[in-house]
Amino acid sequence: MKYAVSSCVALLVATMVLAQQQSQPPPANVPYQTPPTFPEGRQTPGQPPDTHAPPPAGVSNQQIELQIVQRLRAEPTLSGTNVHARVHDSSVVLTGSVTNVTQHGLVVRIAKSKAGDRKIVDKIHLKHQT
Repeated sequence: MKYAVSSCVALLVATMVLAQQQSQPPPANVPYQTPPTFPEGRQTPGQPPDTHAPPPAGVSNQQIELQIVQRLRAEPTLSGTNVHARVHDSSVVLTGSVTNVTQHGLVVRIAKSKAGDRKIVDKIHLKHQT
């Protein structure tokens, strides 16, 4: 019993000491300094560091056209179709023919996925199966 009481008293004293230490502010004689984000000498004072970044590399119309055509050719659902894409600065023109509405929707979705902010001009014809 004596052991239990002395353990409780020791635990109470330790808790009070820890609580008192946590309520004290950190010592003022240790200044906090943030390490430099960018190496010295590589930035101009007063300007943000990204002013020397290269301009974003744009993808050319020919590259986008190639991506769309490759994706159309690789799609098994579109085998046997005759679809072409021409990419201009502001639009993607889809021409050719497909055999059903599902194929038509797939062609348009593929073109939209690669077109960026270009408008899709849909000139695809639906062939009627007999």
